[in-house]
Amino acid sequence: MRGLFRSIAMAGALIAGAACAFHALAAQSATFACVVAKGHVCQFAVRTGETQVNFALPAGHKKSVPGVDPRVSVYCVCDPGPVTPDCKDPRVGFWCLGSWAPVLPGVNSGDLGTNNRFAIDALRGTD
Repeated sequence: MRGLFRSIAMAGALIAGAACAFHALAAQSATFACVVAKGHVCQFAVRTGETQVNFALPAGHKKSVPGVDPRVSVYCVCDPGPVTPDCKDPRVGFWCLGSWAPVLPGVNSGDLGTNNRFAIDALRGTD
């Protein structure tokens, strides 16, 4: 009988811990960075559940957005904008990510490893 109570108590503790971890994960913030040439402005859209947060960032700047759940949030970034519903370039001479990307821990920029040295240097020391 004592083993049954111990098992029930441990299961309750595991469920409570999982619920706390779930809540903490959902309450995270995510950082977004504008990794484009100096003088450009990135237009971001972040979809988290049923809401969408839109904001602009000048080249070389980053912003922390609270309440972003990385398990369900996606984002699009365009230069110069606007962000289109399908995240595709709105017209020739404009750039968009190409598809809605999952929000990841760390910095989300849409820089797909092109090693934009000018933008990476500009991001150092900014908030």
